[in-house]
Amino acid sequence: MSDDDCCGGDDTPVAGDDDIAEGDDPGHALPEADLNYPTLSFDEGAVAEDGSFDLSREVDYDEMIAWAEDLAGALASHDLAVSAPEGYVSFGVGPKEVDVSFDADENHRGELELTFRLSAKAMLVDDEDSELVGSRGDRGFVPLSMLEGDREHYRCYNWIDDPENPD
Repeated sequence: MSDDDCCGGDDTPVAGDDDIAEGDDPGHALPEADLNYPTLSFDEGAVAEDGSFDLSREVDYDEMIAWAEDLAGALASHDLAVSAPEGYVSFGVGPKEVDVSFDADENHRGELELTFRLSAKAMLVDDEDSELVGSRGDRGFVPLSMLEGDREHYRCYNWIDDPENPD
């Protein structure tokens, strides 16, 4: 099992999986000060009922730096949310792939494109003003078997079947 399997790949670990990768054991937990739960906010657009979206926005230097720092924090905490005027979705995330391209013109200028692909599992899909749950809102949704079981392993909220109703 690797980090790219964390949140939605075909081999996503499920409860009862005994193969925990080195570094993913409970001792791998981040100190509270290092936990980040960033939300990427968009001024236009919508998040569909199933959590799908296609959003874009222009950013300046400071905003791009903040978004890059948020992405790093999301990867460290395995948590990222996206909000739009019409919808909100939070994800459990893990690293997947990075793409980079550059096509220079005759003056050696062009657009450098960086794409970070994350494996993701929608944890909560609701409207922008929804009540936050889990690490984002102090209201948890942890299965009883996670607290009582001694052999079951849970990662990235893989027990949530319906992100529109995670309770």
